[in-house]
Amino acid sequence: MSGNDIQTLWPHLLNTDDAGVAIKTLDGRYLFANLGYARFACAELDRITGCTDAEFLEPERVGAVAAAHEQAKIRLDGVNIECAFQTDRGPACYVVTHFPVLDDGRKLVAVGVVAVEAEGALRDHLEAELELKSANQANAQLASEVRDLEELASTDRLTGAWNRRHFETALEGEIHRALRFGHPLSLVMFDIDHFKRVNDSFGHQAGDRVLTEFAACIRSGLRKSDSLTRWGGEEFIVLMPNTPLAAARIAAERFREMVAAHDFNAAGSLTASFGVAQFIADETVEDLLGRVDGAVYRAKNEGRNRVESDSTGVVETTVGEHVESHFVKLSWKESFASGHALIDAQHQGLFDVANEVLAAVLSSRPRDEIAEIVERLIADVVQHFKDEEEFLASIGWVDLEEHAEEHARLLEKAAQLSTAFQQDALAVGELFEFLAYDVVTRHMLGADRQYFPYVAGHV
Repeated sequence: MSGNDIQTLWPHLLNTDDAGVAIKTLDGRYLFANLGYARFACAELDRITGCTDAEFLEPERVGAVAAAHEQAKIRLDGVNIECAFQTDRGPACYVVTHFPVLDDGRKLVAVGVVAVEAEGALRDHLEAELELKSANQANAQLASEVRDLEELASTDRLTGAWNRRHFETALEGEIHRALRFGHPLSLVMFDIDHFKRVNDSFGHQAGDRVLTEFAACIRSGLRKSDSLTRWGGEEFIVLMPNTPLAAARIAAERFREMVAAHDFNAAGSLTASFGVAQFIADETVEDLLGRVDGAVYRAKNEGRNRVESDSTGVVETTVGEHVESHFVKLSWKESFASGHALIDAQHQGLFDVANEVLAAVLSSRPRDEIAEIVERLIADVVQHFKDEEEFLASIGWVDLEEHAEEHARLLEKAAQLSTAFQQDALAVGELFEFLAYDVVTRHMLGADRQYFPYVAGHV
């Protein structure tokens, strides 16, 4: 294959029987595979898209393929492996090339795979290298196709919300983070009241327009950290990381009011019933979904157009819409100390600056003054995270990498929220809640306490 005509290269590659070609998301889920790749995988074509290698490849091939996938991401270059295995037709030998797919800004967006079967190892390698060179030339075009495929694979076609599979994957990740770092995690489930009447009265096309408008209405009230999923039919779920039950209930009430006030062009006024539940340790995903679904059922049974919550296993706290009733001054206790002088001094200092932010908010100081204290708090957090990571590296703490990743995630969100606040696009209460509670107290009293037992022998 010459690879000179970029416009015709990929249609030829993707549809050829001579080479197996596939496109994978960065986490290893297949967005596309051609018939040649299905032959290499010894799997039906419809079993590949949407799955990972472990779901259809023989176990002895999974490790090598997964390792090549990761190396292509790390090295940003092609990685060749040889796979020899038995098929129904006899022995087969492939050279499999994993290569990075980059957009115009050189950002990694996917991993491509080319599997070539040949008689001799030399020809295998040469042909794989040629395919890789041609693939790299077509990266810009392929990156656009990947984005389209990825969106189709993860979103509901009608509403643009996440689909059920994508939600379940995201929920597993958020549950892991909730257990690992002690962050609260809540779900809000809801569906449109008497939706069957809409279809019966106005037709299914009008019903589809209502669903599209409904999703847009809810989406307009979401925080940046929230995500909307179409669970099925007229039923939706909002995934709310770092959110306790009381705050999720307030959000659900706000969603309910937004829906009730909205004029749906295709059907006029409508309402929805909402259920809320917070994840509790040791319960399964099925348990959590069952509890939030039960809350929706109670809302409908109690008359619809209302919010019901399941508080099983949750210590309730009062959360108000106003800052004065929502937030309290942070109090340092000696039991919070790790025994490391610098870290403890920084932790206590973060408490103090967070309380400065609160005092400025409660005294209605100008927005630019609050922003200045917020920037100081963020700068102190940056320095603390740096010093803490250096200490943990010096003692060889095994969970440092994951801890540092959590630091990076918190700092990225802090920067985003601070920018939104300065642009008057975010309420001060939401900014303070994240900085004072998620970053300072929840992270310190949750994730940080896991290394406290190791401090004694290193101070």
